[in-house]
Amino acid sequence: MKKISIFLALLALMFAELAFGAGAVATSVTGTAQVQTGSASPRLLRQGDEIQQGDTVMTGPASAAVLKFDDGQVAALTANSRMTVTAYQYNPETGGGNVLLSLIGGGMRAITGLIGKRSPSQVAYRAATATIGIRGTDAVLVVTPQGEVFVTVTDGAITFQLPGQAPVTVQRGEAIRARPDGTFSRGAAAAIQRELAGTPAGLAITAVLTSVDAIQSAVNQANAGTPRSTGTGTGDTTTTTTTTTTPGTTGTTQGGGAGGGSASGT
Repeated sequence: MKKISIFLALLALMFAELAFGAGAVATSVTGTAQVQTGSASPRLLRQGDEIQQGDTVMTGPASAAVLKFDDGQVAALTANSRMTVTAYQYNPETGGGNVLLSLIGGGMRAITGLIGKRSPSQVAYRAATATIGIRGTDAVLVVTPQGEVFVTVTDGAITFQLPGQAPVTVQRGEAIRARPDGTFSRGAAAAIQRELAGTPAGLAITAVLTSVDAIQSAVNQANAGTPRSTGTGTGDTTTTTTTTTTPGTTGTTQGGGAGGGSASGT
């Protein structure tokens, strides 16, 4: 009897650890996207595929991918983007956990889920060398080919920090532009975009913002902020339909699951 009790306790612990490991699902994939686990060869990412901690998601030209995490966090990647799920843990029993998503290049719209609502300090993003903390946030992050980082905040607020510098708060309707030399500009989103107008980095940022607008419907269908279904009839039950194409094939349809002035500093 004692052996059975020990076995049941170990089994319960195993399931608890599995639940806390958690991950995300691709609710929408358009064009071509891949996912890579560690040093393994990249594999095609399709709608309904699971993404775990340590995975890197990559999108090709004219492509996008929307990921929904177990706590309701949503990360939408635009074309030519690369993002690693550096850390993701979620305990559905307590609503606790931690999130660290690292945008290496391209663009990402990030909307926090239950972890961010309950424990904002446990959620962060990286964009190149910048670290971004959140306060109930809906933001777009861009890392340009020129090495600039641009973040605009649609809702909530962020703290933006470059290595060796003090954190800077960026509020709703504002944006921040960080240059490779460590200098930055912060202010109304429209003002920062005017500052970038006509530059190579500005064109790259505009392309990302346009792409984010184009996948608004897919982001809406991901139902950000609502935890994913656990298979018990609760949680998110949203499904989407998207077109996924691979080189040399035709598309196949799959079903599945502004205010303030401008300031600069160094």
